[in-house]
Amino acid sequence: MQNDPVCGMEVNEDTKYKLSYKGKTYYFCSPLCMAEFKKRPEKYIQH
Repeated sequence: MQNDPVCGMEVNEDTKYKLSYKGKTYYFCSPLCMAEFKKRPEKYIQH
């Protein structure tokens, strides 16, 4: 399981809501969280 970087919800890795950013794959609970991440990814990635 992975955590949605936007809302923190646990997400199964076989979700259709995922994308790669700077070489890492991020998983989302919904298209809304994925869209929010796409708008401001740097806000949600952990350094």
